[in-house]
Amino acid sequence: MKILIDGSSGMLGTDIIPIFRKYFDIFTPSRTEMNVIDEKSVDKIISTGKFDWVVHLAALTDLDWCEDNPVEAMRVNADGTKNIANACLKYNVKMMYISTSGVFSGIHEKPYTENNIPEPVNVYGKSKYRGEKFVQEILPEQNILILRVGWLFGGGKNDKKFVGKMFHLIEEKPKVFAVHDIFGSPNYSIDIGQTMVDLIDSDIYGIFHVANSGNPASRYDIAKSIRDFMNAETKVLPVSSKKFPTKAFRPPMEAIESVKINDAIGHKLRHWKDALDEYVQRLKNEF
Repeated sequence: MKILIDGSSGMLGTDIIPIFRKYFDIFTPSRTEMNVIDEKSVDKIISTGKFDWVVHLAALTDLDWCEDNPVEAMRVNADGTKNIANACLKYNVKMMYISTSGVFSGIHEKPYTENNIPEPVNVYGKSKYRGEKFVQEILPEQNILILRVGWLFGGGKNDKKFVGKMFHLIEEKPKVFAVHDIFGSPNYSIDIGQTMVDLIDSDIYGIFHVANSGNPASRYDIAKSIRDFMNAETKVLPVSSKKFPTKAFRPPMEAIESVKINDAIGHKLRHWKDALDEYVQRLKNEF
């Protein structure tokens, strides 16, 4: 099976490429070779590859940057996805689109499932949801996999997100602070990558929530777990999200849960604490 993966240099791409290479013949075009906002370059690459699947990872994911630059966010995350979907339709290629738990309003007290209706509240969420709609409107249902993922961690020494930053802070500081009143679903990119492979192999289609199992976690919960897995003495103190104001609104409940994944691949993902422990040990080895 031949698969094109765009956005492969990002955090998720860095970890899933080695996994995909074990199972598939993959092609990972650079942004110069295939810029998703350039319809002609997208068409050219997909037309010549005889691909079975396109896995669309390329996206602008900095929530605050997207809030400041809504036109560009929509151009990349929505219109870029539309360009991919149109080329997949033209050349009869299946498409996997990586979306986000950020498509929901966050007003519920429980994690969101595939049965909940999206209602994004910031530019990033709106742009990714518009991308979802383009995929669904353009491609036949049996050629689509849309995966909504939560709070990703991974990438090893290239990790610039919360877990990577907190790992270094705990190494360096006697005391750190983390928000306790916003909840999400921690996701290890390695586990996401294997699940992506399993879904492709299962020849299944539709929308799936993909998150490590376990109760919703706050950044405070995650930071405490990182500290414990590092066997560090650093104090981790809870603070309100009001102490860290952001341009993009962060809804209080960003956690997701799948009611479909177990039936699709025969198991749920492991607990996020088990995945995080493995990742912390990886970081200790890579630094």
